[in-house]
Amino acid sequence: GLPYGWEKKFDGKINGFIYINHVTGETRTSPPTHGSSGTGPAPVQISAREQGSCKSGWRYAFNFCYYISAFADIQSHSGAQAACKTQGGELFWPQFVFESFFLKKTLNKVKISTHFFWTNGEKHSGKWDWGTGHPAFSNPKWSAGQPDGSGTCLAVYAHTGFLDDQPCETQYNYVCKTKP
Repeated sequence: GLPYGWEKKFDGKINGFIYINHVTGETRTSPPTHGSSGTGPAPVQISAREQGSCKSGWRYAFNFCYYISAFADIQSHSGAQAACKTQGGELFWPQFVFESFFLKKTLNKVKISTHFFWTNGEKHSGKWDWGTGHPAFSNPKWSAGQPDGSGTCLAVYAHTGFLDDQPCETQYNYVCKTKP
């Protein structure tokens, strides 16, 4: 794999791959050989204050509990949905715009191995939605140039908190959400 912080991405403009360091912002056309080993940081302990009324391993905020997958726990969109169900929650969907930014701040401390994390958002019949029983998909905060039609599942770019359409089979970290 690539050193921590790096992502390999196809660039249609050059008809080839580029390498992006999401920590430093560096972009290059050749694979990086420097950086950390990619094994990832140790899990960050959750304080009793952060856990609040949530079960162990979850963080409390905005009257919800959030579970952030472990550094190496990456799943496809459907795999992430199943993993959240097993954890007693569902894949993240925003009740409030600022939830994504809370998670961005938390992820700066926790560290995930991918630069995106899955949300419950999907495109159905040409329209984006958060799934049955959730608020209407309105006023989304998209990353620049998104959605670009590259996928029908929604992920949050962890470094900005903005949405990006991604292929559903791509494997990313994920965030689960439930009521306490």
